Amino acid sequence: MPLEFVLVDAFTRDAFAGNPCAVFPDAGDLDARTMQRIANEMNLSETAFVVASERAHASVRYFTPIEEMPLAGHPTIATAHVLHGRGRIGAQATFEMPAGTVPVVCDRDGDGLRYTMTQPAPRFLGAVEPEWIARGLGLAVADLLDAPPPQTVSTGSPMLMVPLAAEGALDRCAPDRAALFADTARAFLSVHAFVRLRGAGPAFAARHFSPPGDVPEDPVTGSACGAMSALAFAAGLIAEPIFTVSQGRHVGRPGTVFVEVLGRPDAIAGVRIGGHAVTVATGRLEIT
Repeated sequence: MPLEFVLVDAFTRDAFAGNPCAVFPDAGDLDARTMQRIANEMNLSETAFVVASERAHASVRYFTPIEEMPLAGHPTIATAHVLHGRGRIGAQATFEMPAGTVPVVCDRDGDGLRYTMTQPAPRFLGAVEPEWIARGLGLAVADLLDAPPPQTVSTGSPMLMVPLAAEGALDRCAPDRAALFADTARAFLSVHAFVRLRGAGPAFAARHFSPPGDVPEDPVTGSACGAMSALAFAAGLIAEPIFTVSQGRHVGRPGTVFVEVLGRPDAIAGVRIGGHAVTVATGRLEIT
C-alpha cells in the first residue's frame, strides 16, 4: 500500500534549516500502531498524519519516534503548509488533535506565507527542584534564574520549562537524558531550556531535549515555545506580548518562532505561534 508523504522544514524559509516533518496528507486508513511504526521509521522529531474530521477541517495526529503527542507546533505549521498548498484549507482553518480543536491561519508574509496556530491557555503544573534539573542539564544551580523556578507548563503538551540566567548557560547544556527521564511517571514529555536575550533581534533563545529513543535535541519546538512564552509573560521576563524566539542553532538548523501571547500576564487566554515553511521533498512509502 503506497502512502504519499511530503517532507517539510518548518519555522524557516530555507531548506535544510528549521525543523523537518514528514506529513502524510491522506492517512485515513492507518491505525495508531502503524502510524507509530512509520514515525519510528522516519526518525524525525515528529511525523504528521492527516485524517478526516467531522468537527474540523482536518484531524491530525503527531508521533515522535516513540510516542503520540497530544498537540505539537512544528507539525501543525508543516501540515498547514501542505494542505494550504493543495487547496484543502483556506486562509483560516481548524485542526482537530487529541488536545482539542486548534485554529490555524495562513497569512501572506512578504513573498511567502506564515502559518499560525493558537494554542490553549497555559496550565502551570508545578515546579521541580532546581538542583535536580541543573544537574540533569550539566549546569550549576547558579545558571538557572531564581524566578520563575523551573516548572512544567502545558499549552496542550506538558513540558518542563527551565529559565536560564545567561546565554552561555544555554550553550553549555549537556543533558543526561537517562537521568532526566528516568521516572516513567514523569509529568512532562520533554525539557525546554531558554534564556532572555538583550538587544536587537529575537527576544529569547531556546533548546529542547527529548527522552531516550527520541531525537535527542529538537531543532525548533512550537508547542514548547508557546508554553515558554506564556511562562515568560506571566513571570514578567518580557513586557510586550509579541516577540520572536530563536532555536535550532545548536544543531545546525536555525529557525524562528513568531509569538503572540493573548490576554494579561495574570489571565493568559492562549498563545499564537507561527512560522514559515518550505517543502524539501516528496515521496511514497511502500507498505507491503
